[in-house]
Amino acid sequence: MSSWWQFGEGSGQFGTDLALYQIKCAFCNEAGNFELTHRETKQKPNSRKVLNFDTYKCGNCANFVMIFWSPSEDRVSGHGLHDYIATPWPKGIRDGEDYWPTAARRHWKQAHSNLNNSNYDAAALMARSALQVITRDKGATGNTLYEEIEILATSGVLSPTIKDWSHEVRELGNPVAHANPDDDETSAEDAEDIVKFLDFLLKYLYDLPKQINDYRSRRNPQEDEE
Repeated sequence: MSSWWQFGEGSGQFGTDLALYQIKCAFCNEAGNFELTHRETKQKPNSRKVLNFDTYKCGNCANFVMIFWSPSEDRVSGHGLHDYIATPWPKGIRDGEDYWPTAARRHWKQAHSNLNNSNYDAAALMARSALQVITRDKGATGNTLYEEIEILATSGVLSPTIKDWSHEVRELGNPVAHANPDDDETSAEDAEDIVKFLDFLLKYLYDLPKQINDYRSRRNPQEDEE
């Protein structure tokens, strides 16, 4: 594309109306819930081609997104194409690894999503929930999360450092999991820490063993030949 006047010509989305339903708010990840607050347009001389410079307000979190878009010049009664660029865009969040426990992966993703959206209580709660899924996946049978962590440490599943990390996740998530009316909101710093601790734990218990097993699988054929 040598000129912005070619934007939306020959490629893009079907239809000549902006596909708002596809656009997600960068702050809350809500899709398609926008109200147009401002529009500037620029028309190509001696042409039907129009460039739109829009500002939309999210109906969920009240933040804004700027969208540059344009329908194709040869549109007829809504038939044609258009293309758009939205900024800012949502920060990508991975789905987690398929060899993690399913519930832990779900809670981990929700912890990261809530952290990105500044929902710090929810981030802490989801991180703690993921921790409890992990301890039970590893065979802990205590009556409390504290006991489950100690059982895994005693059995050698958790090293002393990882045990300490696990207790940090538990302690930071406890005020939300066992909430009282006068509890303070989880701080941004605590929420970031608890999610980082969860990342470390998943890497230690699942990612590193998987990488070691993959390495051994690659080595075995060579060892057999020797």
